[in-house]
Amino acid sequence: MASEASSKGSWVILSSLFMALILTILPLPEGVPMEMGYLRPDWLALVIVYWTLALPDRVGLLTAFFVGLLADVISGSLLGLHAMGLVMVASFALAAYQRIRMLAVWQQATMVFLILTLVQIVSVLITVQLSGRAFSWLTFLIPLVSALVWPWIFLGLRALRRRFIN
Repeated sequence: MASEASSKGSWVILSSLFMALILTILPLPEGVPMEMGYLRPDWLALVIVYWTLALPDRVGLLTAFFVGLLADVISGSLLGLHAMGLVMVASFALAAYQRIRMLAVWQQATMVFLILTLVQIVSVLITVQLSGRAFSWLTFLIPLVSALVWPWIFLGLRALRRRFIN
């Protein structure tokens, strides 16, 4: 009975993670300047944050790690970069999930911005050190755009969770 309750709605979690992965690796349309890529939210991080806050007993560090590794393999980025970033996101969210859940959605967006900015700093430092690519300040638009999208991610995934899981 306990395993039945814990597996209820797993397809919703997996589907949302799959959709976030697709949105993450989807290339920009032909002719769109590469700088527009900095205006794309970090879909995987947002979905990991939501499920970590909503169901910390079902989605946590292992889920973040394996989803991140899958993102690394599919996107061809440095192996472990997405995994490390998503584990950091999940660990920050897990450390404070009870406090974050009590905040208003706009306050949660601020927390998401802070978490994703810290992760972005670490990712940029690693990428610059290991690949030698030039650093761009535009990379810090990603956490900002992600925070702006957070209310819609939160409301959409909460509606799905309430309908199919709870």
